[in-house]
Amino acid sequence: MLHNIKGNYITSVKDHVRQYNEKSFRKLASNNFKSWPNPREETWRLSRLGVLSRKEITPIIPDYKKNFSSFSKFNGSKIIRFVDGALREDLSSNLPPGLSLNILGEEDSLRCFHKFKDSNLKDHPSTNVSFSCTPSIVKLTIEKDVKIRDFFEIIYEGGDDNLSVHPALHIELKDNSSITIIERFNHLSSLIMPLQLVELKKNASMNSLKIFNDSQQSYNLSANCTFLSEKSNYNSFSLIKGGLFTRSETHAYLKGKNCNLNLNGVYLSSKNQHHDLTTAIYHDVPKCTSKQIVRGVLGGESTGVFQGKVRVAPDAQKTDGQQMSRAILLSENATANAKPELEIYADDVICAHGATVGEIDDEQLFYIKSRGVSEKKAKLILITAFLKDIINDTVEESIQNFVFEEAEQALSEIISKEI
Repeated sequence: MLHNIKGNYITSVKDHVRQYNEKSFRKLASNNFKSWPNPREETWRLSRLGVLSRKEITPIIPDYKKNFSSFSKFNGSKIIRFVDGALREDLSSNLPPGLSLNILGEEDSLRCFHKFKDSNLKDHPSTNVSFSCTPSIVKLTIEKDVKIRDFFEIIYEGGDDNLSVHPALHIELKDNSSITIIERFNHLSSLIMPLQLVELKKNASMNSLKIFNDSQQSYNLSANCTFLSEKSNYNSFSLIKGGLFTRSETHAYLKGKNCNLNLNGVYLSSKNQHHDLTTAIYHDVPKCTSKQIVRGVLGGESTGVFQGKVRVAPDAQKTDGQQMSRAILLSENATANAKPELEIYADDVICAHGATVGEIDDEQLFYIKSRGVSEKKAKLILITAFLKDIINDTVEESIQNFVFEEAEQALSEIISKEI
């Protein structure tokens, strides 16, 4: 019986492809989805999908008449909106010159599919399922020498119980272009499987902010594949606070000399939430830098995971790769796991990693309390500083206050129950 339940979603995906998606890349993808990741697989050992595999879920058929509920949080920003995993151009902003938004045809969709299949995300469940079930692969292109100064918000919402949602987005920045993109995940579905391919050409620069705030019963399995060319810069920050189970996984390939990558994030977990930030960075050429800084605050019976891998190829001399994870436990029943990993095949590199998990520092707490501050207030000050430190150091200055306000909403809920 258990075996049959686990196979229900796989069957639903294949039925969905037969009924609604006849294109060849969908058939290729659905044929690759044969099972959920096994808990014995090292990369999924700390984030098990047994409960999800037993749920009865079917892929959504988008409702193109459905309205939206999420509004822009920035004056003058441009919005791209996905509802039920489908691009809604009627609910999106007009794009300025130098930007284009297109639905990929069969040939370009196959190219996008094969970029994932040639990466180490080839066996990620979202890779196979979302290529099978996405309404369309959408491509956002920033043309050569175009510098976008307005914020771009991409809002993902919709869905419903017992349904899965599959937005797929390809972002390409051509030579010497730049943009700041803020993505907000506000789904109601049981399962969300966002798929994203990012390509930065020579001297391109992208600031990315992702805020995961899906419903409290949702599973979000996000897969991001990023390629950096010579002298490009990718600065990504993820704030995970929603969902029952949220895993944001990014694989980044540094393919051009003198490129720079930052993959940072915060997870704020309470009740029985499970939050996972997994990254893999591949230094394939010399003289590139990467940094990963992750912080977590956990209460209740929640669990947090940071898995960070840095692989340095034999020819990637002069590499600088850094990882650091820190987590604060506010409950005796909360758990944080950190698994940083270095795989180095070059000898002229600067690489380091570290991880700490613990409670609030007693000496710092005593120092603040000795100034006449109550214990509850003192703990709040320390946790706030713990978060502000990473936000101020790693997030673009113009959106730091916004990120902290978003974090405060989740933090206040944790603190109210634990302090």
